[in-house]
Amino acid sequence: QVDRMLADGTANSEETCTAYTLDVAWKQILGLSLSEEEVPIFSQMVDQWIAGFADLRVVFNVFPKRSGAFRAKAYLTRKIEEKIDQLERNGPDDESTLSAMVFAADEGGEDGTEEPSKRKLTREQIVENSLLLILAGSETSASTLTNALLFLGLSPDKWMKLVEEQRAMMTKHGDDMSRELLDRECPYLEGVIKETMRLKPLSSGAPRVVKSTVTIDGYQIPKGWGVNWNVLLTHENDPVTYREDGSHMNVKDGFEPERWLDEATRPTADFIPMGAGPRYCLGATLAYTEMKVFLATLARRMDFALVDDALTSGQDVEWKRMSIIPLPKDGVPIVVKPALVTKTSDQVVVSA
Repeated sequence: QVDRMLADGTANSEETCTAYTLDVAWKQILGLSLSEEEVPIFSQMVDQWIAGFADLRVVFNVFPKRSGAFRAKAYLTRKIEEKIDQLERNGPDDESTLSAMVFAADEGGEDGTEEPSKRKLTREQIVENSLLLILAGSETSASTLTNALLFLGLSPDKWMKLVEEQRAMMTKHGDDMSRELLDRECPYLEGVIKETMRLKPLSSGAPRVVKSTVTIDGYQIPKGWGVNWNVLLTHENDPVTYREDGSHMNVKDGFEPERWLDEATRPTADFIPMGAGPRYCLGATLAYTEMKVFLATLARRMDFALVDDALTSGQDVEWKRMSIIPLPKDGVPIVVKPALVTKTSDQVVVSA
């Protein structure tokens, strides 16, 4: 994707980030072997399935089987089950996440013996977990990366700090880029990603049922009632970052990756873009890793600027009305050029 951006000189951030995360989805998560003709079909099916989360027919269960989202999910489920069948015939591929789930086994048998059980997950669980990973590893990651490029374009000084951190890492480690190195030696990179998710997390949250009657801010919620926790409002009201004028949630004035570098300014446990507790996102590690790899690669190989100069001079960003994570309407078009300091070999080495 970076090579294509540099060759063209321009890019639509949303399209580029989506193409990157979808490549990860079908290659790394599912381990599929798609032909050149099949890739756009797979991409279209993922888009249609995700669009169903905002489709009223699906939300209110009104003839959902007639929706494009239902048909798209059936396509994805079929692809996953075909791959499961192949793995069961031929054995693990030692590469895909799907393969790891198919052959995952407990350390001991269910009766406490040392002999391992045959399978930890049922076929239905494997399919549902695969779909969840596609959602976390493609749609949400692509949206967060798109917003990160917008925020960094609005704050060129933040972009340069990210570039300088990667230059320092290359000086020390060459072109190596492992998850361990990125996690250990790139705190600013992590701060950029987390700050992006703090400002623009999921538009809503998730439904839950109250187990016992509770009173919150003077309002009683009876046992058995449905509630919906809201990620954005939770972030907005974090006591560490809260500002009465709302500037802490402004994408221009409130974008401060530096806050994540100091315990005193770091958001509290109210930072929940991936959920919390036993329902914490299964694909969180994958999402963080692919976002770090993408931004680190960009910082090493290119420089960029927003096409829309009006944004930097005060024009408000226009956001799409319907998306799981808020996205700019224009997809954040950018102009790119090769970095002044380039990589030291023909290919960045990304190791697990």
